[in-house]
Amino acid sequence: MKTITVEYDDVTPATIEQRLTDNETTLAIGNRRYPVALTDRNGLLEALHIADKLAASVVAWRGDIVAALQKLDADQRARENATV
Repeated sequence: MKTITVEYDDVTPATIEQRLTDNETTLAIGNRRYPVALTDRNGLLEALHIADKLAASVVAWRGDIVAALQKLDADQRARENATV
C-alpha cells in the first residue's frame, strides 16, 4: 500500500481540491498531488479505493471533531450555570 505524507501546516481548506482535465483527474491535499490518467484502468481502480478510504476516514474524523466541540460547549455552559 502506498503512503501519502502531507505536512499538516500545508493543509488548509484552500489547499484541498480535485481537478478534472481531458487527460486526468487529480486530488491535491496540501503539498501533495495524486494524479490518475483517465485511460489507466488499474490506476483509476486504485484511486477509487483510496477515495473510498479517505471518505470513510473523513466522516469519522468529522464526527470526532463535532463531538469534541459539543463537549466543549457543554462544559462551558456548565461553568456558566455554576456561577449563576
